[in-house]
Amino acid sequence: MEFRKQKQRHNQSDTKGNSRRKKTVLPLFSAALILGAVVVVALSYAISNHAISITAAAQNLPAKKVLIVTTSHNILGTSGYPTGVWLPEMTHPFSALQNAGFNITVASVKGGNVPIDPYSIPSNPQGTNRDDPITEKFLHTPADVAIINHTVPISTIDPKEYSAVVFPGGNGATYDFPWDKNVNRIAAAIYEQGGIVAAVCHGPAALLNATLPNGQYLIKGMKVTGFSNEEEAISEILIGKKHVVPFFLENELPKRGAIYEKVYVHEPLVIVSGNGRLITGQNPESATNVGEKVVEILKGGEAT
Repeated sequence: MEFRKQKQRHNQSDTKGNSRRKKTVLPLFSAALILGAVVVVALSYAISNHAISITAAAQNLPAKKVLIVTTSHNILGTSGYPTGVWLPEMTHPFSALQNAGFNITVASVKGGNVPIDPYSIPSNPQGTNRDDPITEKFLHTPADVAIINHTVPISTIDPKEYSAVVFPGGNGATYDFPWDKNVNRIAAAIYEQGGIVAAVCHGPAALLNATLPNGQYLIKGMKVTGFSNEEEAISEILIGKKHVVPFFLENELPKRGAIYEKVYVHEPLVIVSGNGRLITGQNPESATNVGEKVVEILKGGEAT
């Protein structure tokens, strides 16, 4: 009897103890669940807010700015022949960049009206650029024409504002690009800050004297291209005069340590060097490809 009573009392005691433990554990478990839920909500809120802030920041980022710099020289030496920019070498990269949504500034060595080689105008029956819908469209768009009639002087340009610069050619570029301190300053500064430097046809004349802070030529050790000696010879035949430009790029670029490459006359060639930061095109036929390559790399494409 006593054993049964003790066992009964013991069972009653265990039951009461278990009841007390259950009463204690349940509130603790509930508190833990509530605390966990609060933490999850807080984390979710923080992550959500962080994602929103990143999205908002990305939406507020300004579009990348690209600079196009043209020659201001309008006469071929003492020949009296008009020259200037070879228009499609400016309009084709401009079109590619504009279609991609980039903010474009067109500058020239002296500012103001850009001299245009008349033989590059599609409507000129004596010209060699008669089938060019891109340039035709540019010339029939008043806002675009106003840009080349009122270019910014390159002396006023702050290179820190730009992600890339494009130097179109034209024979005029061989007369002012190499010796203009602001052309050299812009090319070197944009390259040094991690931007893209691109040039077409005679445009690589802008690279001849561009030097980096360490005194080294920007193009030293780089593969580049530009208007070839054979293409220069054809131009001389068409013009009817020799030595209409002060130098040939095929001869001058290697003097600065560059590795010059070319293809057959008036076949397109684009060379990308410097980990995607230096882009050169051989001739007018390469202008569209140069513009598209600048767009591709600025948008994070492969530098090939």
